[in-house]
Amino acid sequence: DVDMDLGSGRRLTGTVSPVFGDRLVEVSYSKLGGKHLLAAWIPLLALVAHDSGQAWSAVCIGRRKKGDGARSETIHSPNVPAIDLLRDLVAIYDAGRREPIPLPLKTSFAWAEAAMSGGDSFYAANFHWRSNDNFPGEDKHPPHARAWRSGAPLSDLLEPVRPGEEYPGEKTRLGAYAARLWRPLFEAIQGQPARRGR
Repeated sequence: DVDMDLGSGRRLTGTVSPVFGDRLVEVSYSKLGGKHLLAAWIPLLALVAHDSGQAWSAVCIGRRKKGDGARSETIHSPNVPAIDLLRDLVAIYDAGRREPIPLPLKTSFAWAEAAMSGGDSFYAANFHWRSNDNFPGEDKHPPHARAWRSGAPLSDLLEPVRPGEEYPGEKTRLGAYAARLWRPLFEAIQGQPARRGR
């Protein structure tokens, strides 16, 4: 059970499960992707913020992207205060409750992953955003189609960052939100400090 004050009148309460010893486990029969990692990351942050003296980690198990067999990822505790990362997630949530924000799940995951590996963020993100004859992209997903219009180009999500959305090295709203959401998670998977630029 976790119960903590996030500040500004916000509390985080609830139960984190399934936990085995000091490890949270997330299992899926789907191909292991961003939504599965995020489903383990947020409860892991809650555990770490609740009891930072424990060496918490999370293991995500799913199918490989290509071929048969299982794939697993271990997410380590962040090397920055988990409470700060939770507060930023709440700030992103609040921003998304005020207006549509450019943070489609697969598209933003691909953007941040490419940015961290030195790849072409636009190309990687556009692959998941733009529909083609064989693959429906996120541009046709009903909530995104309503917010940005069906078939909108990725460039519509690349407006300049607004005050309060900044992230070092990112000049667009999609890039900044993607970095804020995914970079600390990627760094925790790699066992690196989740550096914050805000």
